[in-house]
Formats: sequence, structure tokens, C-alpha cells
Amino acid sequence: MGNLLGVVIVPHPPIILPLIGQGEEDNAKATIVGLQEIASLIKEKAPEMIICITPHGNVFDDGICILDENAISGNLGEFGAEEIKIEKALDQDFIDRLVDFFLEKEVPSVFLSKNLAKEYATALTLDHGTMIPLCYIDQEYSQYKLVHITIGMMELLDLYEIGTFIRSVIEDYRKSALLLISGDLSHALSEDAPAGYHPEAKEFDHLILQSLKNGKIEDLLWIPDEVSNTAAECGLRPIIMGLGFLDGYRIDAHIHSYEAPFGVGYLNASIEANEVSESLLAKMQRKRHLAYLGKKRTESIPVSLARATIEEWVGKGQQLDWETFQELILQKDFVYELDRNRAGVFVSVYKKGDLRGCMGTYTPNQQSIAEEIIHNAIMAVTEDPRFYPLRKNELKDIEIKVDILHKLVRVESIEELDAKKYGIYIEGKGKSSLLLPNLEGVETPKEQIEIAREKADIGLAEEIDLYRFEVTRYE
Repeated sequence: MGNLLGVVIVPHPPIILPLIGQGEEDNAKATIVGLQEIASLIKEKAPEMIICITPHGNVFDDGICILDENAISGNLGEFGAEEIKIEKALDQDFIDRLVDFFLEKEVPSVFLSKNLAKEYATALTLDHGTMIPLCYIDQEYSQYKLVHITIGMMELLDLYEIGTFIRSVIEDYRKSALLLISGDLSHALSEDAPAGYHPEAKEFDHLILQSLKNGKIEDLLWIPDEVSNTAAECGLRPIIMGLGFLDGYRIDAHIHSYEAPFGVGYLNASIEANEVSESLLAKMQRKRHLAYLGKKRTESIPVSLARATIEEWVGKGQQLDWETFQELILQKDFVYELDRNRAGVFVSVYKKGDLRGCMGTYTPNQQSIAEEIIHNAIMAVTEDPRFYPLRKNELKDIEIKVDILHKLVRVESIEELDAKKYGIYIEGKGKSSLLLPNLEGVETPKEQIEIAREKADIGLAEEIDLYRFEVTRYE
């Protein structure tokens, strides 16, 4: 593993600090002893740099956050202990190398400086997820520089891959490093737990422990969001990202302690890389690619056109040439329909079942349906204000729907509508809004109209002109 001396997993409950716990810390003795053992282990390894991955601090939806200054400080005033302060020098040379590598690999990330923190209206400070374990570690060993990384609310496999990228930078760096993963497990293990009691929470913690003990990391990558959400955990993403540092090796995990005295799972573990093994990342990427190929084989021509457009624009930065693409289509009658007719088109992009972008036109703006699909597919992944632009590493995970709109028909009453069959278009006082038919969670025409009014900022008492339309939907 070169310069990477090892990986440790630690909890971060403020209550284990005597000044905050006021005696309650005695109920978490195993956690304190386990953390002290971790501190002694770090002293023995004497790393020049500790890379801390935390679930707290500046958490973004679409990328990880690396603090980018020469030094960073923080205190535990939010827990009534402002006098507990830590200041650490950051390894700016390593951070600069990360910047270059991340730019090359297009890693979704924010390198947060003081100036950028002001722009984001956020604080540039050490979070408690970092400070709590460092309070114990620094009692044994403090001769290191820090690299502070906050996870993003991203796909688990994407975080795992980012972990492999950071290890690549470590391997080319002259200093020794240790990875500190900060994260508590389930917060729902008892009736008085912060998230209340959920029976599935115990199963979640058991899965984490068994996967580490058995070295079956792949099991963690398949944990569904609903399971981790029910557990109300904050440690899964830091653990997944940290385990990416060990990709391609069999792991040997030692559990120093696990307990849940306050209904929250606290884990102390140290992990060493063992013999070289198959890259889990490569294995998962092969699975992703095969699923992607299967998806492409079954897509309709409009969806295939939209996908090719998105891949050309996001992947290569250029617009798809319809004249060239149509030569690949065997169904020439369908090509004629797309090439000779005009209609409004909506392109909707989904990722893991969640909307990732949607843009469209209710009347045609381009010379053909094909050109309308191409234009709106690009807009859906670049201009939808609800989402950041689609990235290259998301291309294989998206699903696409294309709705080709039929003519608008004016209606006089709500009885002429059907939420499953018809979309609606409303106009009122210079404002307008459109809603596609058969949308998940929209069951009645009344709901359609209410949503359309809200989208257009048209009050319930204001008069509107109401239209319906049908679509031909391709998925």
C-alpha cells in the first residue's frame, strides 16, 4: 500500500468527552477504550498526514468537500464546550495535488477556501465529526498535518471510486498517511435513540460489522437508500469512501469496540490491507456496463436518439448530427416520421428512479421532431434549474423518457380531463404552465390543475384558460 499506513473507523459522539458528558461518558466505556486503542495504534504508526473523512461539515449533494487553507480550527461550542478547541495545519501540498488530479478525472468536488466559503455563505471550520476523535488521538500523537474531507450525498459506488482516486495521489506522495473514517452507525437502536426505534437498525449495524469482519465489502455497496435512511446513520458513506482506499486488496479488519449505549451504534475498527485481490471497483463497473448495454438494446428509437444526443454532448462536448445518426436506424418509416413532422417534445432523464432533468416544448420550435428531441435532450441535462448539469460518470446510469405531444385542445370544465390520459396546459394573466400526463403521485385532474397553477404562480382564484393534450410516450 506504499505510503498508506492503514485505515481506522471511529465514532464521534460528543458525550464521550468528560466536559460534555458530565459523567454520562461512563456509559460508553467500551467506546472510549476502543478510541484510546486507535490513538495508540496511530502513535505507533506515526503518520505524517491524517486524512479525515467525515459526514459533517460542509455536505453537498453533488460532490465532496475538501478544506483548502493552510490551517483550520474549530471548537465544540455547539455542545456547550466552547473551551474545547483544536487547530490543525492542513497539508497544502497534498491538497494542491488533489486539485490537479481531480480536475484531470473530473471528480465532483469543492475545494473550500475562505473566499469560497463566503461565497457559499458557509463556515470554514473543523466539524465535530473530526474534532471528537482528534481530541483522543492528539493525547497520544499530534505530529501530523490534516486533510479534511466531507462526503457528498452521492451514489455509494461514486464515493468508493473517489476513494481510489485519493489513494492514487497518496501513492505518488512523499509523506506517509493514515486514513481516519469518522461516522456513527444507526441512530435508531432504542426507544430513546435520536431517531426513535426501528427494528431494521440493528440489522444495518450487523451488516456493517459482518461485512468488515468477513472482508465482503461488496455487500455494503448494495445497501438500499431506504435501509440506510431507516437506520438514520451517518457512517455508511464515509466508510464506503474510505474502503475505496483499499480497493484491489483483501482486508483484515479488527473490531476494537462496538456498543450502542444511547441508541446509537459506535464502532471502533482498524483495517489493514492484505494480499492483492480483484478490484471491486472494476467488477462493479463491469456490472454497470452490462446493465447499460442491456438497457440500450431495448430502447425505442426516440429514446435512443435522446441518449445518443446526451452522450455526444456530455461525453464529447458536441451536438449529435441527425443526418449521420438516422443512417443507423433500420426502421426507415420511423425515420421519415421524425424527420418530416413537427411537434412539441419533452425529454425526461431519471437516475435510479429519481428525476435528474426534464425540459421540453409544448409547440414545436425546431424543423422536425428529431431536431426537437436533440435540442430538448441537451437542455434537460444542462439547463434544468433544479439540477446541476449531468456528468460523464452518470451517463450509464440514466433512464430516459421522450414524450411527443399531440395538438392542444381547449376544454371548458374539469370533467373533460383525465390525469392518466391527458396532460394539461394552462394560461392566465400572461403566465402559463404545462403538466405531462400519467405522472407518479398525480392521480386526479384537480391535482394536475393545482400543480400547474403553482408552477406558473397563478393563484387559485385567478381565471385560467385550460387545455388538454395527449402524448405518445417512449421509454
